[in-house]
Amino acid sequence: MELELSVLPLPPRTESSNHLRGQLGNLLYHCDKSLYDEFFSPVAETGPSGLHDRPRPFVLRPNAIHVFSPPLVPRLATILQTTVQTLRWPLAPLPAQRLRIEFLTPTELKHAGQILHSPHFPALAARARDRVLSILALYQNQPATHVDFPALTTLADQVQLTASHTHFVPGETRRSARNQNTHSLGGFTGWAEFSGPLDELLPYLIAAQWTGVGRQTVWGKGELKVTVLPFD
Repeated sequence: MELELSVLPLPPRTESSNHLRGQLGNLLYHCDKSLYDEFFSPVAETGPSGLHDRPRPFVLRPNAIHVFSPPLVPRLATILQTTVQTLRWPLAPLPAQRLRIEFLTPTELKHAGQILHSPHFPALAARARDRVLSILALYQNQPATHVDFPALTTLADQVQLTASHTHFVPGETRRSARNQNTHSLGGFTGWAEFSGPLDELLPYLIAAQWTGVGRQTVWGKGELKVTVLPFD
């Protein structure tokens, strides 16, 4: 399996990703309504009703858009009058026993029905894995038929938090214009270091640097930086 990512750079700006989302939505709505629908309101024609509303095929960064649906890229690049850089990341095991993960923007994870105020590795690994695999299945025709989910969960449970410095940012709330639901823009930021059997889990965490992890990644939340630390 291999994640394909198209990076569309944007001019430097000071607005938050949430404000950028509104500007982008307004532009696409008036320039290409069908592209707007595919970009902001993708729906599944078949499958379980709970998956009718698909995860969005992009995330916003201050100076770029990361797009995961290859057919949308040429139309979007034409409207934005920008270049495209295509990257590919194979989801193959990599040797790692220690990691440092920096949470660059507020990251919101849930575990056992509760919002976490600090990083919990099993939850972080599961959300990164599920988000990457959902994107591959829905937008890149790569269903996770050969992924051993129980084995990955067992490995994640063996990873230990060895050091951390994080704090929780309550953040403001955002109201969706489409369904009027409110969403928190808060989460935890900072860094954490982990050790354990990370070889099979590392590819998903590295891919999550591009996809984001947790809730509201479309608006710029859940941006990570992953660094492999030297073996002890």
